[in-house]
Amino acid sequence: MPTPELTPNLLHLKDKLASINRSNEGDQVEAVVAILLWDEPGRGLQTLLVQRAEREGDPWSGQIGLPGGRVKQDAETPRTALHREVDEEVGIKLKEVGVELGSLSVGHPMRRIEMRVQPWVYGLRIKPRVNIGPEIADSLWVNLAELPLKMKTSEITVRDKPWSVESFVVEGKIVWGFTYRVLTELLPILEISL
Repeated sequence: MPTPELTPNLLHLKDKLASINRSNEGDQVEAVVAILLWDEPGRGLQTLLVQRAEREGDPWSGQIGLPGGRVKQDAETPRTALHREVDEEVGIKLKEVGVELGSLSVGHPMRRIEMRVQPWVYGLRIKPRVNIGPEIADSLWVNLAELPLKMKTSEITVRDKPWSVESFVVEGKIVWGFTYRVLTELLPILEISL
């Protein structure tokens, strides 16, 4: 059976990301995240978000984020780490169902400012089954065109201190911080107004 091709929307996004070129191939990063895009017939682009499992000592415990994690320095490339982390966290084999479309700006999580994180955008040829691993409590597909309507200021608590943060509220879950910044960088590229 032939492998399905990417939709015109995803091919157009690949061209746009190639023209932007926000980071260098040689950038040293400590972590990677994947923006996994599925073009749902009749609904538009969806992305997969995960809710991290509650774990002692994990600065992102319980938060909503993108699949990904740390790069094993001197043992793997950032791309190898991305493929490994996506497989471990959500059971998706990017080499089988995904096509790399490009990257977004290297950023820093608020709670680990010294950490450089590379977001990569992947188009999915099929909507894969999600099999969450032990680091993940839940996952959800989010319609990107609907995100601007879900934008608000949310009250959160970090290390027993209340914070007021810009966020998306999706299915009652607060998407803030680094994930919020990555998504707000992507939306204008997709020509979705914030």
